Amino acid sequence: MSIQNDVEKLYRSDLEKQRQKQKKKKKKKLLGIMLIVIIIAALILIMQYLGLGLGGGKGEGSGDGKDVSASSNEASVTTTTTAAPKEFYDIKVSGSTYIIDERVVDLKSLVSTVKLMSDNVIVRITDDNATKNAMDDLKKALTDDGREFTETVLDNSALDNSVANDVTSETVR
Repeated sequence: MSIQNDVEKLYRSDLEKQRQKQKKKKKKKLLGIMLIVIIIAALILIMQYLGLGLGGGKGEGSGDGKDVSASSNEASVTTTTTAAPKEFYDIKVSGSTYIIDERVVDLKSLVSTVKLMSDNVIVRITDDNATKNAMDDLKKALTDDGREFTETVLDNSALDNSVANDVTSETVR
């Protein structure tokens, strides 16, 4: 029986050693996971402090920066309500000629006239069977000048030739 008791003691001691090793492994895993979580949290805090990542940057100037978009929206609303009313200046393009107030003018004088106008004037171009080159030249000149314009195409099939249809309601600024 003594051999059997010795074997039992050895077996029990081996079991205890294995249990202790498993407990140590669990503790090491738990410590490793906790260490990783602490490192990640520290990195996030450092990134926020430096203004990196997560979109919470420090910005420039005083204030928390949360009311910036609200104040810019208010500014845009006030500018649109106080803007001067838009006025239109009609130019008719027929073939390759430019007509203003029943007078035929060349492109250079037309552009110089438009340059003298205030910024709230919008040029309204009426296409009366105009050539593509004439329309393109006029649009390019107005765009180069930074002038806002719209286009309408004159409907020649209608009974009244003065009726204009907005075929291309293009506004360029």
